[in-house]
Amino acid sequence: MALRRPPGSGKRRSTDSGVEPDRGALSREKKEQRVALFLSDFDQQAKENIQEMKKELDSLLQTAEKAFTVELLKMPVAIRKMKRKDLL
Repeated sequence: MALRRPPGSGKRRSTDSGVEPDRGALSREKKEQRVALFLSDFDQQAKENIQEMKKELDSLLQTAEKAFTVELLKMPVAIRKMKRKDLL
């Protein structure tokens, strides 16, 4: 059987972390400036990502259009000139 310590014989833990609450704290203005800077940087990165995605989308659309044109050219002229409604 394990030995138990009598109550009160162990080390007591303090609820105080030992760190002063004002230590390293920034003023409210500096915090607001940092948040504003972070948000503006985030917005800029988001805009750049959106622009990059738009370029990729345009590239994919061009590729699809070229593939469609090639497939159309493989078909006989009579089918190519036919209306899609009639073809289906």
